Amino acid sequence: MILQYKILWLDANSSDPMSSFRAKLGDVQTFTDVNDCIQYIQSHPNEPIYLIISGSFAKEVVPVIYEYSNLVQIFLFCGTVSAYSEWGMDYCDKMMMFDHGDDLLERLWNDLQNKLQEHATLCLKRADEYKQRALQYKKSCG
Repeated sequence: MILQYKILWLDANSSDPMSSFRAKLGDVQTFTDVNDCIQYIQSHPNEPIYLIISGSFAKEVVPVIYEYSNLVQIFLFCGTVSAYSEWGMDYCDKMMMFDHGDDLLERLWNDLQNKLQEHATLCLKRADEYKQRALQYKKSCG
């Protein structure tokens, strides 16, 4: 089974096809409605989710969803990080703040690469264990 991470973007402008940030994100699920986004996260408890959220929605949404175990990371994308820094201290172990899209994307892609690399390493280790088991039977059969 392939490990799939879902990227969600909650922003009033996330559905704008002309957005350069949207184009750089690629295949993500966008939300412009807070309740639709929260409902999606709640209804997919076994799906690891990365959430990109605009500053305008953060203070309303983050306290509601913060404890969900399927939420891997929250990326707060805002105009000024300092405007959210004091409030964000309560969520710093699962939320990072960015005021530049490229910095956010670099961190997102690096984090996903690391998670997938860890998973691949575990899969390769398990495959090697099965190979060793198979070789034991090959030896005993002559």
